[in-house]
Amino acid sequence: MASLFLFDQKTSTRYLLCQITDATDTRRSIEICHGGTRGTDDDACDIMGVAAISIALLLLQNANALSITESSRAQTARSRLSEAFRSPSKKLTLHPEIVLPEPSDPTALLLRASEVSKLSEVLRTRAKANAVFVEGTVDALAPMGKEQEDARGNFPGPIPIVYSLTDTADLSNSLEKLQTVDGVEGVLLSFFGGKEIDSVDAYLEEAKNSAITEMCSAIWDAGLQPIPELVLTPGSEWSEEDVERLVDAVKDTCGGLDPVSIVFTNGEVAKSEEESNEEEGDEDSTPELSIPASISKRLAFIGSIRTSAGGGRMNQATSQLSSDKFNGAFLRADCVPGYRLNPDLNVVGGFWSAAIGDLKSLKSKNFSFRSKVKLEKDIPMEWFNYQKDVMDSGALGKTGGGADPSLNPDAGDYKGF
Repeated sequence: MASLFLFDQKTSTRYLLCQITDATDTRRSIEICHGGTRGTDDDACDIMGVAAISIALLLLQNANALSITESSRAQTARSRLSEAFRSPSKKLTLHPEIVLPEPSDPTALLLRASEVSKLSEVLRTRAKANAVFVEGTVDALAPMGKEQEDARGNFPGPIPIVYSLTDTADLSNSLEKLQTVDGVEGVLLSFFGGKEIDSVDAYLEEAKNSAITEMCSAIWDAGLQPIPELVLTPGSEWSEEDVERLVDAVKDTCGGLDPVSIVFTNGEVAKSEEESNEEEGDEDSTPELSIPASISKRLAFIGSIRTSAGGGRMNQATSQLSSDKFNGAFLRADCVPGYRLNPDLNVVGGFWSAAIGDLKSLKSKNFSFRSKVKLEKDIPMEWFNYQKDVMDSGALGKTGGGADPSLNPDAGDYKGF
């Protein structure tokens, strides 16, 4: 129902110009209310009445479209996350995942706040991550949020924090606590409980009976950004048309607003690594999508990387995402060797500093250069020695036998990350 009133300030009288209960009813009925009396005139409609009906119909037709809106706080969060997820130079942005432990030892519980603050500073100043995804309790997250917010106005500045929601049943309580934590800009929401999808039709079928729209609305109302995570079936094919339909379907599921980003995860990698932490399996380690340019302008595409570090596997995975036109890489905690057995935050911070620095480095990692300069009178001999040193250093490649078959220049340091 839509109503339009006119209020006379001099006489404190309210006039009900029009009241329509059905947008499909084209009868021009005007209900007039004056001084508490009410009458109906179906035969005469003056100019003001016609205008009132038109406005009321417009309000009624747009009522559903205005059901979900972003608060100013949510719009600020969208701006900060958009800046973090996209690089002006079109390079891949890097976002590590941090799993904050919940210690049972009272002493460790007291020291956790300082360790989390130190880790936050390391990720911001040394690792230079673009954003960070954090899994754990909101209480454990609070020191990281404070450290990031305190860095606002400094260089390097704060990086956005995305909270990974593991229990959707506790969403209301988590959002209430997150509103008191500075630095948190978004909530990672795994659609359909992490169930794999292999087509747009499969997504639409799963979305029929889900409560995702209500959850996204609650996150926006809390001043944060919902970030959907979709788990794709390995080997499934996604053409540009499929990706466009999928993004439109996600928009509808979220309540009619485009999310700031969508995280795509390959389901097979998660399964294989749960079965065996030592299984390397580089094939199908990243989601494969044909991303159209028109859709990439609407939101950021983030691809998950779960491959364990070493042998240039992380370099290879990020290169694959970049070639597939993803905007960023979600570096999962599975990349950290033995992180489940040793969740030492100092070790985790040191690992991400080295790994992200290596992934962002433009320096060659395949050879070292060594030269000697001797100030002697025998110039020809010195020139010969100099050339020999250069050749021995390997800077010009090996003189025999070809290149090392295990060397992978495209993936970076074959003995590194």
